[in-house]
Amino acid sequence: MDTALHRHDISDRSWEIIAPHLPGKKGDWGRVAKDNRQFINAVVWILRTGAPWRDLPPEFGDWKNTHRRFCRWRDKGIWEGLLAVVIDEPDFEWLMIDATHVKAHKHACGAKGGSEAIGRTKGGSTPRFIWPWMRMVCIVTAGTVADSTVAPELTADFKADAALADKGYDSQAFVDSLEASGIEAVIPPRKNRKRQRIYDKYLYRLRHMVENAIQQLKEWRGVATRYAKRASSFLAIVQIRCVFQWLKIL
Repeated sequence: MDTALHRHDISDRSWEIIAPHLPGKKGDWGRVAKDNRQFINAVVWILRTGAPWRDLPPEFGDWKNTHRRFCRWRDKGIWEGLLAVVIDEPDFEWLMIDATHVKAHKHACGAKGGSEAIGRTKGGSTPRFIWPWMRMVCIVTAGTVADSTVAPELTADFKADAALADKGYDSQAFVDSLEASGIEAVIPPRKNRKRQRIYDKYLYRLRHMVENAIQQLKEWRGVATRYAKRASSFLAIVQIRCVFQWLKIL
């Protein structure tokens, strides 16, 4: 076996954790899948290297079937479901919110119906993350969309003591929505605010944790650069990366 090719294969311990939650188990409707582990390893190889699906080494199986299966799991919410499985007792005391720009490769353009979540000026996508202490939730938008406009969507389903975010989220509408939910807004005010808002500067210093987490996610080349035409595919890629971040600490 080529050890260089398989050095990122899922470990036995991680496989034991996720295997019972994958489709195709004995007792599930339909035929029993015999190659779930090989399929997971194939997807991870593609996302870690940033290689085109066509360049998937034959040892991992047929690239067309692998890509088709990736999309099928995406549409059925299986990748998102795996993330929910591996999350271990998230702490909702604090919400940490941030965004990062991801350059879109030319192959990410040209989806049927038009390019998805790709900004004209910045030429990329912007994943928006909310980090309720070791639980990552993400949405993908065009790079030109303002952070504060999508923040209420990220925080709508959460209850917490405080939300930590940078000045890009200093929108009165967003601050009001947090306060209406009983969440303290730990957000530095913009300099052009006529009335400067007081915030907990000590607590704000902890916001670096969400930045660190995002940088770790972008260690995979398939996350650092967007090659997927569909925004839903790129979101699934980020979810898979989050799954493997969690598996490292379980």
